Amino acid sequence: MPFIRVPKLSGSHPLELAAAVQVRLIWTMNDADCINVLGGQVGGGFVNSQAHADALSTAVSAVYTSSGLRALHASTTVFNGVGIRDVRIRNLAEYVSYDGTEAGTGSGDPMPAQTAAVMTLRTAFAGKSYRGRVYIGGANEAQNTSSGRIDGTYRTTAIAFLEAVRDAMADEGITLAVLSAPRYANLTPPLDVQTWPGAITPVLAGGISSRDNAWNSQRRRRS
Repeated sequence: MPFIRVPKLSGSHPLELAAAVQVRLIWTMNDADCINVLGGQVGGGFVNSQAHADALSTAVSAVYTSSGLRALHASTTVFNGVGIRDVRIRNLAEYVSYDGTEAGTGSGDPMPAQTAAVMTLRTAFAGKSYRGRVYIGGANEAQNTSSGRIDGTYRTTAIAFLEAVRDAMADEGITLAVLSAPRYANLTPPLDVQTWPGAITPVLAGGISSRDNAWNSQRRRRS
């Protein structure tokens, strides 16, 4: 009887999508490195560069304050900068800017490092491949209500911050989007067959929301 390999998903492929970049917001929270990875859609004329990373870092640093989020974060929460990686071709270098280093100005102790408010990114389509999540951590204890829930001001401020980040990305030619990686079936190693091409789906206007007031945990925070 011939040997038959059962198809399975292969996770060994670097992300490659025809019109996409990844934007990283780089933080330090309670002395740990923490990263928010955002997806972006770009046009054919977009050329990734240090200039884009520097400009976006400066803009995000500014809206961290102007949105009000910085005032709700503990002093142990520090925004450090951004990175932009072009994933239209595999394994391209990331441009990183560390122009930030803006520490939170909220008084009191920080929330536990793994604790975060989850923001939902909605697109025009349903299903887990077309929804995104952003974990906003770094709050001080004043953002935790007496019932152990997220204070409403923190939720609305986190939304305002992400909306401002989206606008700053747009200024650099990047549309905030949900990226879904292609899927592969590992049939006859080393030959992998693509079973789904992936997707780049822009986030809707008004598509950034906080669906509940429960704190969540995101443990995969290190770069």
